[in-house]
Amino acid sequence: MLAWWGSLDALERGFAFVAFPATALLLIQFVLTLIGLGHGADADMDLTIDVDGDGIPDIPDISAADASSIGDQDAGFGAGLQLFSLRGIIALFAVGGWVGLALLRSGMDRALAVLIAVASGALAMVLTALILKSFLRLQCNGTLDVRNAVGLSGTVYLTIPPARTEVGKVTLLLQDRLTQIDAVTDCQTPIKTGAEVIVIGVSGKTTLIVQPKS
Repeated sequence: MLAWWGSLDALERGFAFVAFPATALLLIQFVLTLIGLGHGADADMDLTIDVDGDGIPDIPDISAADASSIGDQDAGFGAGLQLFSLRGIIALFAVGGWVGLALLRSGMDRALAVLIAVASGALAMVLTALILKSFLRLQCNGTLDVRNAVGLSGTVYLTIPPARTEVGKVTLLLQDRLTQIDAVTDCQTPIKTGAEVIVIGVSGKTTLIVQPKS
């Protein structure tokens, strides 16, 4: 191993430095997702749930009408697709790193190797986003009652502005399904992406009220 490492030049070592930790993180996230602990990581699908207008969901489900009401996220290839998620960026580094290292070791022109590595990483990021979107869509089919989210813990996906000024998003495991739901907070400071939160109530049309998890 040391002999192999010593045979690498500076650029090859750079790719290796990127590839090794990114691959390890990707494998860890994959395992956590399989055992149901990875739901706090990035997701890329908006969840809308029908309610009767009283602020309390009756028979919430995912439908075409719901999708159109939250911005037509399925209108095109990029609609509702979050490329720059944590998993997507890790996939970019892992695939790009290994491809770049392999091409350089094969003797390919350095500039071309770097270009192909970047393109490969970008493709991996897109594929990761598409896979996650499909995965979440499958898990969100059926009925969901957001009242069951009260008391659950989740992770902030899109920063939640303070004092209910705007809506952010949280990712949580609701009724054994990985879901992403609009959320607001009464806190006077924003809750940043990646922060752990707990759901304390429901406001308006399927919007959760959350606070930082102490």
